Amino acid sequence: MTQNNRKIATLLAITTLLLTGAAHAETLRLSTLKQPGSDGAQAAEKFAALVGERTEGRVEVKVYPASQLGDWTEVYEQVMQGAVDMAMQPLATADDKRLAITWFPYAFTNYETAKQSLSPGGAVFDIVSEAIADKGLTPLGVYGEGMGGAGFAGAVENPSDTELKRNLKIRVWPGGVTHRVLLERFGFNTATLPWAELYTGMQTGVVDGQIGGTAGMALESFKDITKTWVQYNDHFEGDWFIVNSERYASLSEADQKILLDAAQEVSSERFEQVEAADAKHLDTMRQAGIEVVTFDDATLDKLAGVARTDVWPQIAGELGEETFGQLKSSLGID
Repeated sequence: MTQNNRKIATLLAITTLLLTGAAHAETLRLSTLKQPGSDGAQAAEKFAALVGERTEGRVEVKVYPASQLGDWTEVYEQVMQGAVDMAMQPLATADDKRLAITWFPYAFTNYETAKQSLSPGGAVFDIVSEAIADKGLTPLGVYGEGMGGAGFAGAVENPSDTELKRNLKIRVWPGGVTHRVLLERFGFNTATLPWAELYTGMQTGVVDGQIGGTAGMALESFKDITKTWVQYNDHFEGDWFIVNSERYASLSEADQKILLDAAQEVSSERFEQVEAADAKHLDTMRQAGIEVVTFDDATLDKLAGVARTDVWPQIAGELGEETFGQLKSSLGID
């Protein structure tokens, strides 16, 4: 064999090996609501890059941002069915009340307790794992969006006074029983309004404000009609990395661990950044002329105490007795 022939043979052998590897590569489609270029979309892309690098190309995660594969509630069903492999998004709670724990008011009040509870081995993470296992889903991590608060179209009198009755009507989402009871205990009136109608509702005075999101989310959707933002820290908003369990099980144990570790690395990194991200959003609000109300730890503890004493007994049924007991136990509450 001539030298040229040997070179050609070597190139053909290398090409064959590469093609063989590519033929066996697993491609996982990951859907997210996050817009291209956003912190969330970049986190999803980093997860994909880590998986590709650490599996040496055996597993490729292809990210579809901006709900390209469908509305998040539809995608949730598709991941359950295996039509979509993965998602980074909220959990759909319509058919399992235990999942209401992901926004249960004052399950935690600060970033550290949120991180502990939303990481593997933490109370909320383990409750969610058990709940969605029956649906054929496996959680890998939580991308933290931030602490929740309430936005208002006007001024709010002494928002930390839970005994004051205010003539303000706050929007809660359909099915948002937990926050309806919370807000009414905090002295507000409530109204149910679909998300698609919320902007117009606040603009026209159908409702005076809204709760259920973060400062960043309020800036994205309601910046021009929000006059007051109250940082209640009522819940922690997060998007869950979930994967179809059968698809996950089809990977080798080594590659399963790589996916889990990559999701946890991205999640942990975000938990280190999310407090600063929230603070940045609050500063942006102030610069836009929005009155921002924040509370010290003692006031937040007081608000949490009122919620846990007066509100939790009324909304415990949203979780079910067993899950509610697990939550109280994790917080050292009898």
